[in-house]
Amino acid sequence: MNKKPKVYLAGPDIFLPNPMDHGEKLKTICSKYNLEGLYPLDNQLDLSDIKRSPQKAIEIYKADIELINESDCLVANLTPFRGPSADPGTCFELGYAIAQKKTVAIYSFDTKEYKQKLKDMSFNEDQWSIEDMGLSDNLMLIAPTNNIIYESFEEAIKNLSQIMN
Repeated sequence: MNKKPKVYLAGPDIFLPNPMDHGEKLKTICSKYNLEGLYPLDNQLDLSDIKRSPQKAIEIYKADIELINESDCLVANLTPFRGPSADPGTCFELGYAIAQKKTVAIYSFDTKEYKQKLKDMSFNEDQWSIEDMGLSDNLMLIAPTNNIIYESFEEAIKNLSQIMN
């Protein structure tokens, strides 16, 4: 019996009100396409003895890196998070996976052009030029997938499944 390829589920989804339930839903979709989803909260650590601190951050970082290393591929939710662009942690995870030469897919629920998002926020008044590549986020996030951005998690997983299985 073949093992299911493992896909790391990168995104700000862990900040949702019910992140564990949401993660289970994502993993169920992965399973439907013969992939095993690895959700960042799967590597739960008992950090109760560590209060809010830089050490706690390091432990979480190491746990997430461990899951990415264990994965065969990565899907990233690049929906803007508390601003015009993707969550910075997700961006790091995406870059790390790319550096590891893992197959990646990205999706976003907001496909409006990045330049327009910034204009809508009045950033065009700060005298800095605005990247204008016709993409929904910074080119360094989108170009590694040949500018393919799926409009849903399931579309991205379906594509990864076709590549990985």
